Amino acid sequence: MKTETTNRKWQNHIKAKGIIPFFLDRLQQHALANAWQHGKGSFSFEIRDREQDDELTRMYFEMVEEFPYEFYVELTNKCNLDCTMCARPSMTRPTGVMKMQLFRKIIDEIAENQPFAFIHYYGIGESMVDKAIFTKLAYAVSKGLRNGLLFTNGQLLLTNENYKKLAEVGISNIGVDLDGFRPETYEAIRVGGSFAKAKEGIERLYQYIRDRNLRTRVEIAYQIVPGVNEGDLPAFVKWCNDNGYEYKLVPMHNWGGLRDDVGKSKVAGLGDLHHTKRETPCSYLWGNTTISWDGRMALCFFDADLRESVGDVNKSTIKQIWQGRHRQKRMAHVQGKFEGICAGCNCGTNIRLPQFNSGLYPEHLREAALVQGSPGAISAPE
Repeated sequence: MKTETTNRKWQNHIKAKGIIPFFLDRLQQHALANAWQHGKGSFSFEIRDREQDDELTRMYFEMVEEFPYEFYVELTNKCNLDCTMCARPSMTRPTGVMKMQLFRKIIDEIAENQPFAFIHYYGIGESMVDKAIFTKLAYAVSKGLRNGLLFTNGQLLLTNENYKKLAEVGISNIGVDLDGFRPETYEAIRVGGSFAKAKEGIERLYQYIRDRNLRTRVEIAYQIVPGVNEGDLPAFVKWCNDNGYEYKLVPMHNWGGLRDDVGKSKVAGLGDLHHTKRETPCSYLWGNTTISWDGRMALCFFDADLRESVGDVNKSTIKQIWQGRHRQKRMAHVQGKFEGICAGCNCGTNIRLPQFNSGLYPEHLREAALVQGSPGAISAPE
């Protein structure tokens, strides 16, 4: 198959460069002020010119047609907090924790098909409430899948010195949410949480890693909640800069139309990132392969309630689902058709992929549109 050849070519390119691209720079332009971008540090992938850019973009799309590169594996959708901006209050699906047998099945297939995969070990919940979390992470690392990110609200970092276990388990990245820099601000957003616990957990985690020269990378995420925590931002940024902490600013979104009550931020550059008309296919269909705790595959990470589940990895393989119902959705986007939850979703509208029916997309995703002349069809050089 052409995609198999492309997959090998892509992986050989990575080996030759000695780097692991998390996502092509041009496909992951978040444009957030002072924000960490997924292509930073050990995952940097510099595009030097347009010709190279287009060739690598085409290669990437062909590679992921066979098997996805980036995954969200939801260890649990249970949580120890009631955050005001979360999808959980609107979520109707059952809560639970992923069984070890299912986790191993997922990891085994990823390791076999995509050894350079990047895995996010979280979903719509707090992963650290999973009592088997360190066993699961250690299993993934043992299969060669070190490249990944676990995000936590930080409330359990100090419990049983979990920050030490996280730093040493072997995954490459740890993220901690800190949406405020005063107790009254943080705790109004992260209801049930402690600002002091989260802040101290971050500080201990960083210090532990630095004292031992570990390779584990840490980032702090500050989600802008309009009218609540914008005033804390200067103090937060100063604290990060003074201590050499890596951080990113995160605008609110509507969870694929599940939370239409979100507002715009007043922080310069952040207000309209998720409130513009979608003008290109959504990048999350190529970069947010999400498997829920019970094995159902979501359309993307932002389909928090699995309103458009595309399959079940208990009954099928990831590859079968990806090349089946999920491919149909990617095809619709390439052809300029935004239906179902995509019609009301404002997530990722700031990330610009190639235009509809661009020659950079695999031919089988666009040829029907070119024949039928669907909305947004354009001619693009091969």
